[in-house]
Amino acid sequence: MGRGTTLTIPERAHVDLMVQLNMSISLMSARIHCSRTLNDCYMSDPVAYGTSKSTGRARKNTTESVQINYFANNPKIWKHHAAKSCSQSLEQYSCLLGFEEDQSARLASVLAGPEFNRKRLGHSAQMPSKPSGARFTRHTLENLSNSMPNRIFQVIQKNGGDTSY
Repeated sequence: MGRGTTLTIPERAHVDLMVQLNMSISLMSARIHCSRTLNDCYMSDPVAYGTSKSTGRARKNTTESVQINYFANNPKIWKHHAAKSCSQSLEQYSCLLGFEEDQSARLASVLAGPEFNRKRLGHSAQMPSKPSGARFTRHTLENLSNSMPNRIFQVIQKNGGDTSY
């Protein structure tokens, strides 16, 4: 059985430190190998040290990337493929909008219900004088979201600087 290479003085100090940190033998070996490899790379070509180098093999293509490459290189197919993917994303977006409207309507109806009365909450100042079960329209929600940045600037100007929120 052959002998391994002897450790240099900095490597011995490094091993002593790793022993104090209770590292495993395999992890110590990997760290020493890594530092030796880095030293060898630097010594072989100091000018190119630290620059990226090609690994020598191309990245493996997945089935999806092969299909996209095929579609992108064929303009007749790409026109139909791009239109189909755009329509799918628009359908997903419209479904999300419908979900948000539904959730806001549910929240409004729950807050207007009898289970959220003043006796249970104990904060009569926070509750409106009469419960409103009206649904928020899409136009109202858009107006509120569009006016929010202006409202934040008004609060900052009124308080004269940063706010706590």
